[in-house]
Amino acid sequence: MTNPWILVDGYSLLHAWPRFTTRRARQLSLQQKREALVALLRQYADHSHRRVTVVFDGYAAKRKPEGQEPTHGVEVLFSDKGKTADDLIERLVGQSEHRTSIMVATSDNMERRTVESLGAQSMSAEIFEEEVDAALRELAGEVRSHSRRRNIGHGRGDWQG
Repeated sequence: MTNPWILVDGYSLLHAWPRFTTRRARQLSLQQKREALVALLRQYADHSHRRVTVVFDGYAAKRKPEGQEPTHGVEVLFSDKGKTADDLIERLVGQSEHRTSIMVATSDNMERRTVESLGAQSMSAEIFEEEVDAALRELAGEVRSHSRRRNIGHGRGDWQG
């Protein structure tokens, strides 16, 4: 399976990932936590070249955006009134012609079983966090390496202005 579509149960990750449950993180608003999660996932999507869609329960947003929030690199969806993120994730999986190339990230074991019965794959929020962290460490290493090469090149006088 190469570059699956990653469907993320947003609030499931916010509750499961330790970085969002620290004392400092608990002082953030729900919107700020959502934005932080989307920012992390944007970096992950950019580096991994994967399509990432984050789905949130619409009832939890004080002012529910019309269907989705504008972002770059990550699609953000909110379920409709009376529906859950799980409902929307299941609908997206069910409507896809490429179900076997969908990976759902959630800590909800019932939801994992449901999407697997529809043909998608799933992973726990914890395993997905490890994957995201590994990708971000790799990206940081590439940035450091690029910066070092650039600094070395300038130091040798290779650049003529």
